Amino acid sequence: MMELPNKDTILILPAVSSANVPQLAVDLLVHSFRIPFYSLLDHGGLLYPFAGPREDPAPLENDSATRLAKSGIASSLEVYHNSTVTCLIQRSPTLPASRNLFISKVLLPFIQQNKFSRILLLSSTDASRRSDPGGQKVIRISLYDRSFQGISTPTILDLSRKIAKLSVDEASRPEYEEYALPSRLPGSGITLPFLEAAVNHNLPALSIILYAYEGDNFADAYYMADLVLDALAIASPPAWTPPPSWEGVYGKKQRVGLEHGLYG
Repeated sequence: MMELPNKDTILILPAVSSANVPQLAVDLLVHSFRIPFYSLLDHGGLLYPFAGPREDPAPLENDSATRLAKSGIASSLEVYHNSTVTCLIQRSPTLPASRNLFISKVLLPFIQQNKFSRILLLSSTDASRRSDPGGQKVIRISLYDRSFQGISTPTILDLSRKIAKLSVDEASRPEYEEYALPSRLPGSGITLPFLEAAVNHNLPALSIILYAYEGDNFADAYYMADLVLDALAIASPPAWTPPPSWEGVYGKKQRVGLEHGLYG
């Protein structure tokens, strides 16, 4: 396992989930706050293989430097780390029937070894499959309550009952719903089993779950990034800095005007 140089940082963990909104949001945070790449993390063959060009943010000491579009090799599980925040970015889903193994053999040992002060699990769920399409856009779940101590074999029902007792701060964030954990969150990946494990191991975890549709989800990514800063009481950056690859997701922008073609 991996021991980080800084203890008591905040862990941000984006789940591979519907529309990949958590990955987009964390990439936006990494580049906007210049959180440096630290290392790849061994996932023990529990994630689908993945490799591609890695995009590292410009270093803090030279904000005017040209950002490198290809700084190394990206893989299935990456660690970005500074003295305040650690981002453990999962970029590919777990192999079939491997979610609980991935949590118990990879995530929990990493978390326990590095003694994070808080854990923020970001997730999204398929908005087209929700039973209340007119409901709120965000679910916010907090496991900070110390009454969770001593639970040895929690179930989803146990977790739901305990979360239902938590207080709701509607004044500070009215667009959140904080309530009993649903029994199903379609397309949310490791979210439910991780929250159950967090209760079992008494982890100071917070989860933000966004209802999302597949498509152009850049707006959702900015929205979730704002929710992260709000939850962690961190000031927004002077300007958001998206990764360079975002510029080409939907192809090059078409030049318009009479001088650029018949259909300009």
